[in-house]
Amino acid sequence: MKKDAISTGLFIAIGFLCVAIVIAILVPVVRDVVNDADDNRPVIPGVSVSVIESKEPGLATVAVQAPTRPAV
Repeated sequence: MKKDAISTGLFIAIGFLCVAIVIAILVPVVRDVVNDADDNRPVIPGVSVSVIESKEPGLATVAVQAPTRPAV
């Protein structure tokens, strides 16, 4: 009876060890695949904002320039 208990305990311990190794290997691989899938989004250009100082004190003009698209 004692022999059966030891072999069953070893079987369960080795099983847990195998599952832990597989999880430790798969988690980084899955994380890399998910991160690479997110990188395929299109790049949306930002709007440039420049502040032009006025000659009058306390006044400033804000010029917003939309990005230009290259002619195709």
